[in-house]
Amino acid sequence: MTMQVEPPLMERLLNMAPVGIVLLDAAGKISSVNSTLLDFLGVTAGTLQGKSKEELAEPQLQLLFEQQQTIFVPATGNQPERWLKCDCHRLDSDWEIHYYTDVTRQHRLEGEQRRMEEALREHSSTDAATGLFNRRGLLSRLEPQVSRCRRYNTRMSVVMIKLLRTQGKQPLEESDLPTVARLIKDQARWADTLARMNDDELIMVLPETSSQGACELAERLVRQIQELPVTKNAEKEFSAAFGVTAWRTGDDTNTMLTRVSDAMEKARAAGGNYVAMA
Repeated sequence: MTMQVEPPLMERLLNMAPVGIVLLDAAGKISSVNSTLLDFLGVTAGTLQGKSKEELAEPQLQLLFEQQQTIFVPATGNQPERWLKCDCHRLDSDWEIHYYTDVTRQHRLEGEQRRMEEALREHSSTDAATGLFNRRGLLSRLEPQVSRCRRYNTRMSVVMIKLLRTQGKQPLEESDLPTVARLIKDQARWADTLARMNDDELIMVLPETSSQGACELAERLVRQIQELPVTKNAEKEFSAAFGVTAWRTGDDTNTMLTRVSDAMEKARAAGGNYVAMA
């Protein structure tokens, strides 16, 4: 037995629903729209009723019938912006009923959670003093580069930089590091990875770069680091030892980092402001 619902009662039931509702008749025209959806959209019933999807003039109203799970309704007048989750069902009579649930709060909370997760990831992989990647961030980018070299036999070089003061070969102070980091950033390409490994050690990963190209970059940086105008105090003039290595068949991440570290120590033993290759 099928219960017949009188039109006035049907309208009351639709308007009591906590979700927006649109009924499309068999001809594809809007037969009914409840007050909840009108409140969501900030429009009157006359804006929608009796019109087909194609006859809706405003773009945000046409979005109601796009094949999307969630739609964005921009703010209009006194109406705030909203995110509406959409569901559609076809009835036996070839009519369609569309439901719209306001998920704005949920969407904002999810967006805030994503931003917090991104901030945490950024914090965990970035060195606060220089803005470069830290060791964790470096490894997360070096390992895929090594895998790419293995697969495609492409070139890649790694440069390790030991930063010192010229007089006494003492480590740089924390406040000095951003100056050197900015200089190195200026010489890097968008595809290069720059990281701070330890207190006074920086590293560059240079995809599609030969050992010769990496050495030329290192030699250029040696000159520029020496010329940095940090202070008139000679004890704080910069010095740097550079180690360079290129990917070889069979290398893994640890192999490359060990070899470039050995090269850097050779450059340091030679007196700094020197480039050694391994």
